[in-house]
Amino acid sequence: MDLGPEALRSISHDMRNLLTAVRGHAELALRGLSADDPAREDVAHCVVVTSALFELVDQLDGADASHTLVAVNLDGSVNAMRRLLDALLPPSVELHMETDSEGALVTISKLRIERIVLNLVLNARDAMDDGGRLSIETERGSGSMASITVSDTGPGFTEEALEHLFEDGFTTKRDRGGSGHGLSALDAFVRDAGGSIEVDSRSGEGARVVVTLPLADPMEAPAT
Repeated sequence: MDLGPEALRSISHDMRNLLTAVRGHAELALRGLSADDPAREDVAHCVVVTSALFELVDQLDGADASHTLVAVNLDGSVNAMRRLLDALLPPSVELHMETDSEGALVTISKLRIERIVLNLVLNARDAMDDGGRLSIETERGSGSMASITVSDTGPGFTEEALEHLFEDGFTTKRDRGGSGHGLSALDAFVRDAGGSIEVDSRSGEGARVVVTLPLADPMEAPAT
C-alpha cells in the first residue's frame, strides 16, 4: 500500500502521541521504584527505547518535529537524566556527574541531548565488563560553544577502531548484537546542530568523548 504524505504525517502524529504516553508512564514508574528494585533496569530500558522510536517516527514522514533546534539548558537536561542513568548502570560502575556549563543554552533539541548522553553512557557501560568509573561533565567553552564529556575507565579503543568509529555499520559489539548505527547517527545530528565530536582513547586506557555544541542566542526561550 502506497501512503501519501498526508497519511504518513497523520500516522506519525498518532504514533508520537502514543510514545509520549508510554514514556510518561515509564518515567513515573521509574520514579516510584526503589534503588534495589530488580525492575528498575527494565523500566529504564523502556524509556531508552521510546527515545529511539521517536527518531524512527521522524524518519517515517521525513519530519524533524521532535528535534526543532531551540535553546536548551544543557546542565538541566543532563541533570534530569540522573535517575534514568542510575537505573541503567550496574553497581560495579560508579557514575560521576559534574555539570558546570554556567547555565549555558545550546542550540539542539532536548531529546537529542538525551540521545547523545544515552548512546555514550551505554557504550561505556558495555565496555566495562569488570566495572569501573563513568564520568559525565558539562562545560562552557571560551568561545561560542559548550560541551558534554563522557569518559570511562574501560579498555578503550584500538587505533583501527578509532579510524572507523563513526562509519555507518561499524561496531565493536557485533557479538552483543550491536548494529553499528548508533555512533554514526549521533555524529550526524551533532553536525546538523553545528557541533562536533572528538574521541580520545588508547587501548587499555579508557575512552573520553567530547561533544561540542553551539551556544544559543540568549534571547531565545530555553526548553527545560
